[in-house]
Amino acid sequence: MATKTQLAALCAAAACAFGAPMAQAGNLEPAGLNLGGTSFFDGFGATQPGWAYLGYYQYQHYTSIKDNNGNDVTNIGNPKIDVWLMLNQLAYTTGTTFFNGSAHLGFTGLLPLLHFNTSADPGSAIPLSSNDGFGDLTFGPYLQFNPVISGGRPVYSQRIELDIIAPTGRYSSSTNINPSSNFWSINPYWAATWLPTPKTEVSWRLHYLYNFKNNDPGLPQTSSDKAGQAAWVNFTASYAVKPDLNVGINGYYFQQLTNDTYNSAIPGIAQITGDTGKARFLGIGPGLFWKAGPTNMWAVNLYFQTDVRNHTQGKVINIHWTHPF
Repeated sequence: MATKTQLAALCAAAACAFGAPMAQAGNLEPAGLNLGGTSFFDGFGATQPGWAYLGYYQYQHYTSIKDNNGNDVTNIGNPKIDVWLMLNQLAYTTGTTFFNGSAHLGFTGLLPLLHFNTSADPGSAIPLSSNDGFGDLTFGPYLQFNPVISGGRPVYSQRIELDIIAPTGRYSSSTNINPSSNFWSINPYWAATWLPTPKTEVSWRLHYLYNFKNNDPGLPQTSSDKAGQAAWVNFTASYAVKPDLNVGINGYYFQQLTNDTYNSAIPGIAQITGDTGKARFLGIGPGLFWKAGPTNMWAVNLYFQTDVRNHTQGKVINIHWTHPF
């Protein structure tokens, strides 16, 4: 039985929370996750010292909320959740190198700004309320490796990064949908691109997520809660129809690894149980990559979500601009 809904809008999707103490699982994952925000040629990056701006502009449209069996939840009638997201990222590659000069140290920070439009049938057990504003700050160091050259051209490139998500955004325990998750997270990833032929590209980004406690969940008889661990992959495959234009397929697959937990505020009861499963979903669709000169690169992605459990389901349009200075 769901008693509260919370939406954490991410880099390319939204995570919905229903309820507690008798909660649907997969409901507490934080804002700031890169679900399809980066895509084509993801393993490449700057190997010379300098700054780069990366902008992400998204529209997310959700029209259903799925339970652990993939069916619509019954106590929220005709839900509609629209999310407009502008995420700004700055990255700086330093002159410091490792592994005999093959890996270049850098630092990055990301800050999202969100606007929500939500509605549900008047007879629903849970009204959908929301806050607009800045989301949580994501920051961390990365190592960008030199591309592997074969036959006079790059054939492989990779990057590793260790991100921290800090609960700096707007949050209210009395509001269903917030830009901030109100807890810290650790989110390392490995991104790589393989170019099997001069005109073909395959990229992937593997993420792991560990979450800490939210000590102000605003849930009845609950002192704190904790989102489960999770892992996901972003993936692309594309073909160069022109020297500066690739078209192809892009996607992401998210799987929660451990259940959410809820600590009781009732004397004599340590933990409230009732988590019924783990969030999972697949987003997939067409996309393109356009290199508009040496200092402007654009990616456009469309994602349709399917195979959804314990999560919202809908569509996401993502535009990604990369501009090295």
